[in-house]
Amino acid sequence: MLRGSVRTLFERAGGIARARNARDKGWDRQVMNELAHAGVLGVAAPEAVGGLGMGLTAAGVIVEEVGRALTPEPVVSAIALAIGMIQRVCPGDAMLATAISGKIACALAWQERGLRGYSDQMACRFDGKVLNGSKAWIAGAVGADQLLVVAQNDSKPVLVALDADGKGIYSELRRQSDGSQLCDIGFVDAPGKLLAEGSVVSEALSTVVADATALAAAELVGVSAKALELTLDYVKTREQFGKPIGSFQVIQHRAVDLYVAQQVAEAGVSEALARMDVSADQGARIREASRAKARACSTAKRITRESIQLHGAVGYTDEFDIGLFLNRALVLSAWLGDAAYHRARWMDALEANEAGR
Repeated sequence: MLRGSVRTLFERAGGIARARNARDKGWDRQVMNELAHAGVLGVAAPEAVGGLGMGLTAAGVIVEEVGRALTPEPVVSAIALAIGMIQRVCPGDAMLATAISGKIACALAWQERGLRGYSDQMACRFDGKVLNGSKAWIAGAVGADQLLVVAQNDSKPVLVALDADGKGIYSELRRQSDGSQLCDIGFVDAPGKLLAEGSVVSEALSTVVADATALAAAELVGVSAKALELTLDYVKTREQFGKPIGSFQVIQHRAVDLYVAQQVAEAGVSEALARMDVSADQGARIREASRAKARACSTAKRITRESIQLHGAVGYTDEFDIGLFLNRALVLSAWLGDAAYHRARWMDALEANEAGR
């Protein structure tokens, strides 16, 4: 019922065709408001703070439909990162209820650039009144009303809220191959409001990044499922040598292999989300998220690339939808870490767990 309702909502909004329009127009605030009205943005948040209390498992079902429809709205970053962060560090703040209801859109900024790409040293500083520094690769920042920035105050991590169009904020848009947009943002004496400080911020950040990673895996599952569905429909109708190419055994074997890979990835991600819902062990949750993302990345890239091949030359044209799924798979696979990164992260977390026994 949940899956069907969300699928209907996305189809009514325009379906896959919106992925083409998003390359120029970005995401639609009205669609985001409809999602909020349906309870989507608060699906994983507890009922005590205005959410539905259905956990990551239900959120995963919704996000799979986001992947199937190539929805441009930043659903994962809203549910897991922005709302998830507010929920954990300041559940009593009025911002949480307004974000869940869709009255405001928030984006979480925590990553910074270094000489070799990502930096694990936080240079962004908040002195209690103003913020200075920069953040990179911010999802959902385009069109956001509030920025939630993880920074340093002396030696403590802090979470600061700023008006997205406020004084001292400078942004640079980075368009991805699928048309989605990330932002790099600089802060020069930008006035902000302190929401929380100390270990609660760093612990909450670790939690929400794991949640977002697992939900990104669920979105990749949706991308894989729809790409395979389109491809199977195509090989049933495309004729060569007087018969549908889907009647050839070599094509049937490839299709079966892709179907099995998709089902294994879907089952693995569903299991990971269910385990994360009931686990309070942060190390275990990180392992589950990385396991899910590694599998989903590999599977999505394999299915979408082979789908292009099975479509033949037309698969490379902009007129056919299958290319849109390949682009989305590539972007999502890179976001929050690719398969190689998460396999290494899973091993590190496993070794740390074994050493602690």
